[in-house]
Amino acid sequence: MASQGTPVKKKGSGIHFVLPDARKEGELASPAPVAARANAPRTGVGLLATTVFETAKLEERIEALQGEVQKLESERGGQLMDARSVVPSRWANRHPDAFTGPEFEELKREIRDAGGNVQPIKVRPLPAPRAGEGGVEARYEIVFGHRRHHACLELGLPVLAIVQELPDRDLFIHMERENRGRQSLSAWEQGRMYLRALDEGLFPSNTQLANAIGRSVSDIGKAVRIAQLPSEVVGAFPSPNAIQFRWAADLQRALEKDADAVLAAARAADQIEPHPSAAEVHATLTACLRDKGVGRSYPPVHEIDLGQGRSATLRSDAKGRTVVELSAGVLPADQWPALEAALRKIVG
Repeated sequence: MASQGTPVKKKGSGIHFVLPDARKEGELASPAPVAARANAPRTGVGLLATTVFETAKLEERIEALQGEVQKLESERGGQLMDARSVVPSRWANRHPDAFTGPEFEELKREIRDAGGNVQPIKVRPLPAPRAGEGGVEARYEIVFGHRRHHACLELGLPVLAIVQELPDRDLFIHMERENRGRQSLSAWEQGRMYLRALDEGLFPSNTQLANAIGRSVSDIGKAVRIAQLPSEVVGAFPSPNAIQFRWAADLQRALEKDADAVLAAARAADQIEPHPSAAEVHATLTACLRDKGVGRSYPPVHEIDLGQGRSATLRSDAKGRTVVELSAGVLPADQWPALEAALRKIVG
């Protein structure tokens, strides 16, 4: 029994409860994941190392995103630039004939009427500026659009262009596919392009080149054979662009059978005025394949000086006929019977 005057302690009077802060209605406490608690740095040094690592990763990601933004900015659409600051690609495949004639004049007319090229060309930045047209510093190289660029140059208009960084191999593929989808390259132009790519090691073989641009190995071979024709044979045609894919094998076989005769016929055909058609030249150069030969003892073209500025020409045409051409006024109509008698006497 407690003594009189001594206060009596109640049970639980020495216990204190600390309640957590009030939570919003419906919010439940959720302990940190076990993995997070296990991996969390336990010291100040560990926390600092983690922070530095995460910051480096973030800076790396920001730098990558900035690069993507710059790339998208440069490729978002065409931008006008001085056409003189753009130079043809080292892989340029257009023959000078591609920048003349009715088709090119029509392209120029369309660009002039529209105030510029509506369809942009594609260019890539040059590693270092170099001399361009008219002393203007060139900063870009054409990927595709040489004819549009050339038209803008001749018209004195700025050129609309998309800028994109591309390595040589990708540039070649873009150019080849774009040209085939638009104004088709001739067999000779394609052959020159393919031959250069192979010679410079851009592609190690015809097969890899064909696979890269989506063409058959046979097409690559024909184009390359045309590009490798002797200059005399190419010069015999009205234009290198007139040589057809289907003629590649015949021309090669004719050269293998009688190269001297084919080259002589080519040089002679190049002197004929008016110039024979491409089909006539092909028939003349491949006559030896039909056992007709080209006649080394009887040249396809024979010029006769008749004096006083008059001349006559004897030549063979694509059908194997002998053609006599006389200057105007050399043989009046009343002298034709005499010519007929002479011919009859000559041919027996």
